[in-house]
Amino acid sequence: MAAQPTMGKENVQTATKQEPPALAALDLTGAVPPPPPMAPPAATPSKPPAPLLTPRSAPPPPPPPAPIACPRIEAKDFETLAAALEAAHVKPGRVDVVVAEGSTLTGTIKVPAGVRLVGSAGTRPIITNTLTLNGDGAGVMNCDLREGVKVQMGTKDTEVRGCLVTNPCDAGILSRGAALTISDCELYECEDAVRHTYGDRLTLIRCQIRNIDGDGICSIPKISLLEDVTFENIGRHEVMCKAGVLRKVTSPIVEPPPPPPVPVSQLPYGPAG
Repeated sequence: MAAQPTMGKENVQTATKQEPPALAALDLTGAVPPPPPMAPPAATPSKPPAPLLTPRSAPPPPPPPAPIACPRIEAKDFETLAAALEAAHVKPGRVDVVVAEGSTLTGTIKVPAGVRLVGSAGTRPIITNTLTLNGDGAGVMNCDLREGVKVQMGTKDTEVRGCLVTNPCDAGILSRGAALTISDCELYECEDAVRHTYGDRLTLIRCQIRNIDGDGICSIPKISLLEDVTFENIGRHEVMCKAGVLRKVTSPIVEPPPPPPVPVSQLPYGPAG
């Protein structure tokens, strides 16, 4: 029987050290190889800065609204003043009845609601008897009232403007209505200049009150506004109102500037010396 060849020690060691090619390629540590490095992102071109906006100037304020002119009718176009006042009363809105300057009106005059009796520019027309404001929105303007004005009870939004008012036997303006405004008037030689016994919202603006036997202003309701009202030679109180005055305004007196010096060349005898 043939003897089988035996492996030597060298062959056994060689066989033990050698590993199959497939196992040699494996990483038996379990570590994951790092990913390949990523390429840096492409640089984004920067945008140019936005231009600075020039601030817009504020728009100019709108012009004030034009005053609304009241329709006017001439008293001379009617046979009587009462007829002119009635014609104005039936028209819509507020209507002015214009009286010629320098005229004298006698008899009973009642100004109806929504009508204003207006003296034309120039010499104020004279009204010899008491004038009555007889409805809401009634008024009198630029007249010389020799027996004062009476405002009927319950009326409102009445007006006396730019008038001379006197009444030695009674109040210059006797009011029993609401929202009476007296402006740019001169009240003189009355028992009381203004006597307000009913209603509210009595307002006086730029009025002169002088030579009054009793009170300048006598009011039972609270007075809404006294603005630039002056008093002179008042018999009792300038303002008699237990309810008080809601607001009183007095404009500062502005002194006129001194005249400029006369140049030396214009002196009557020339420069001294």
